[in-house]
Amino acid sequence: MGLVLTIGVFALFVWVTRRVHEQASEHAATGMLRSPLYWSAATLTMTLLGLVLYMVHLGHQGPIPWLFWPLVGILTVIILLLRRALKWRYPV
Repeated sequence: MGLVLTIGVFALFVWVTRRVHEQASEHAATGMLRSPLYWSAATLTMTLLGLVLYMVHLGHQGPIPWLFWPLVGILTVIILLLRRALKWRYPV
């Protein structure tokens, strides 16, 4: 059973990798990979991910400070607006 699960996970990783390469080639062809909007959205997304992981770490030690929750909400709204701007600027 473990071998079947391992093969399935490996096949999923291969499929996801191929799909990501296809999307990256499409983005490169339109010039989207050089767009400041693209890099801003990617940077803010990684910042949000880091903040959420830090909040999880803090949650194991005690209560999470209230200041982090509005920051997560603000970052989420900004990222959604940047995604909308990217879809408007570079329609698929």
